[in-house]
Amino acid sequence: MKEIKLYQCEICGTKYADKLKAKECEKYHVKDFEIVNRAYRGMNECADKFPVKIWVRSKNGEERMYRL
Repeated sequence: MKEIKLYQCEICGTKYADKLKAKECEKYHVKDFEIVNRAYRGMNECADKFPVKIWVRSKNGEERMYRL
């Protein structure tokens, strides 16, 4: 039997044989961001209280929209 050691990115869960690649992956992900806008549906349209869309902005000013 052969033992195999892997390293896992704590952000996305991807596994790597190389420890440095796993660290590089962890640094790659945007972690410090703020929610700058949100969109909800009315209570007559949707039973979910959470937003159906959110807009986030990273520290360098890039923005992304995510939706349900």
